Amino acid sequence: MRHALAGIVGIGIGLGLAACSINVDYTGTLYQCAPDGTCADGYACIDQRCVPTEPQPAKCSSAVTTGDEHTCAIRVDGTAWCWGRNTFGQLGDGTTADRTLPVQVAATGLPGFTAIAGGTDHTCALGKDHTVWCWGRNARGQLGNNAISDNHTPVPVLGVTTATAITAGNLHSCALLTAGGLVCWGDNQAGQLGRGGSQFSSTPSTVDGISGVTAVSAGGDSTCAVDGSHAMWCWGDNDVGQLADGTQMPRSTPTRTKIADAVGVAVSATFSCAVTSAGAVLCAGRNDVGQLGTTVASPSPVPVPVALTAKAVAITAGARFACATDDQRRVWCWGENGNSELGDGTSFNHAIPALTSYAGIADVSGGGGHLCTRSTDGGISCSGYNGHGELGDGLRTTEGTPHTVPGVTGATTIAAGGAHSCATLAGKTVSCWGENDSGQVGDGSWLRRTRPVAVQGVTGATQVVTGSAHSCALIEDGTVRCWGRNGRGELGDGSNETHGLARAVAGLSGVTQIGAGDDHSCALTGGVVQCWGANNNGVLGDGTREDQLAPVMVKNLMPGALAIAVGNIHNCAIAVDHAVWCWGYNGSGQLGDGTFTTPALGAVVMVKTLSGIDEIAAHGDFTCAHSMVDGSVSCWGAGGDGELGYGGYTSRGTPQKVSGLSNVAAVITGGIHACARRTDGAVACWGASYTGQIGDGTYGSKPAPATIPELTGVRDLACGDEHTCAVLGDGSVSCWGDGRAGELGNGISARRTPVAPLLPCP
Repeated sequence: MRHALAGIVGIGIGLGLAACSINVDYTGTLYQCAPDGTCADGYACIDQRCVPTEPQPAKCSSAVTTGDEHTCAIRVDGTAWCWGRNTFGQLGDGTTADRTLPVQVAATGLPGFTAIAGGTDHTCALGKDHTVWCWGRNARGQLGNNAISDNHTPVPVLGVTTATAITAGNLHSCALLTAGGLVCWGDNQAGQLGRGGSQFSSTPSTVDGISGVTAVSAGGDSTCAVDGSHAMWCWGDNDVGQLADGTQMPRSTPTRTKIADAVGVAVSATFSCAVTSAGAVLCAGRNDVGQLGTTVASPSPVPVPVALTAKAVAITAGARFACATDDQRRVWCWGENGNSELGDGTSFNHAIPALTSYAGIADVSGGGGHLCTRSTDGGISCSGYNGHGELGDGLRTTEGTPHTVPGVTGATTIAAGGAHSCATLAGKTVSCWGENDSGQVGDGSWLRRTRPVAVQGVTGATQVVTGSAHSCALIEDGTVRCWGRNGRGELGDGSNETHGLARAVAGLSGVTQIGAGDDHSCALTGGVVQCWGANNNGVLGDGTREDQLAPVMVKNLMPGALAIAVGNIHNCAIAVDHAVWCWGYNGSGQLGDGTFTTPALGAVVMVKTLSGIDEIAAHGDFTCAHSMVDGSVSCWGAGGDGELGYGGYTSRGTPQKVSGLSNVAAVITGGIHACARRTDGAVACWGASYTGQIGDGTYGSKPAPATIPELTGVRDLACGDEHTCAVLGDGSVSCWGDGRAGELGNGISARRTPVAPLLPCP
């Protein structure tokens, strides 16, 4: 996409400058629409921003499917193409490298394909000769080739030569045969193969007790099918009633459900839906985000009617959402929509079906957090999460390894917040980028900034800190200025009015250090700690639960403080004797006193077993400290994602030594991950890396430190909720992890509207 739009950008600058407030770049995030809503040629006004118009979808596909975090299509020439996550070779190109653009599935002897099905981490395709080929993860035999080793290119499923349709779940696959027979293979721990028992099978086995099958769907660890009399049968996992039989009992053989007039079925990991011959949709199972299409929030093992006002003809189920195609080829979706996967231009969940922007649709496929459609003329469009390139437009929204932030030079310190980042520069100014819905970027606007912009009204800055949606800078004269969200008083200016421009914190002088939490802030002045903003669980330390619009002194903190660390809803300080004291919420053990009980209001507790501490860090619901005695790092608090670094995944109320660290100069914590900067400028990180925030190129979690080989000479480091940034020796900045809000500064952010995968046509 970058190359394709280069010419358009040049034309837009030359012909339409009058329509824009400042200069243009290809991302369209650096300028606003004109007052009349117009933009330069080649751009459209969306959310008050001029953004490049999308290329038209390539109209050469005959099928599309979505896996958990990958997408595949069949072209009209019978070749298969895939893009997105490729950890297990599920893209079939012979590698395990993620692809942000479509790549051809590579193997010799392929028959030419007519259909394709994406599982969680594997893919299967139906040949023109009615054979089935699969590739990707094979830990439970889901590729059907009598093996359990992964394959990065297609292998034939043994013994299947009369298949007419295919489907793939988490770790199992199924094929519908001529005359209505059904075979499945792969994992069977929940009975999802329908053969009885729980023994997996790496070759296809017949599903007993059902015949004349006309439709089948596998999702998670469950399978459902429709027979010739329109009865729906299900088997497999049923822990939340997803089998629609009125119970929550697992079934290892087909069990007739309470849906008797089905013509189509779609199964997710935790719910299932069916389309009836009358065009109604019924769903059963989990409903925590509206995936049953009804305002009743509770789960239901009995099918409930979806509040759809159109006549449905087809259904698909994503991980936590569902979509129906109506008889006018429009698409209606409901359920989770935090990544704008439902394609309606919003990012909030829908308990009632919402009409999307998709029209003229022949096929719809729901994935883990994205949705793809194929139009009747063969064009593919996708919406939703693009962390691994699953939208296929070349603009992934996560980075698993460090990437330079363009335009930042002379950086001295760095800060990473909820979904934005800020840096102080050599001239003691501040630049920020990322989410800006509350003005936290500080340029006076509420426009998301995917490239760094200068914070207005801040000079002489020596430190910058970032909370969830606000930022503060320490000025060289000892004062503090803050900007962004202020609904709880986190700016400390005496009001609760949100500001996109910096405001002076009331009554502060002589400040030597500042910190920002979720929606509160603190400052250190002459050994005294003062805090302001939200006061949940007494996090401000003033003995109350009342929010404070201006700084108040933390009580009972004796002796004086040398340094502070501000967490989500807890704070800590190093005392003059180098012991650590903490206050606020303690439900995860983040106060370190050996309990998981929040102390009385105004109480400050000492962290057990720690001494000789010269640095502390707290961003999320855990705390880490660096010992000046032996250079070790210890962490305590929430540990479910490995963020404590001791090798396990359990929360701890007392400090645990991080394993394998030496020569540590600084420790930094994020929302659910942490990093250490060594004395030689190397960096090691641990904890959650679901968006790549650890920086070693992997996605998942690590309970012990992993060194980032690309980073050397790091001078400063910051961890946000799900991203990380570093200042390098030359004053440049590198960031990695989640970039959906532009917090990586690379010009890319999540899109609320569908995009076209750049599928090459024959």
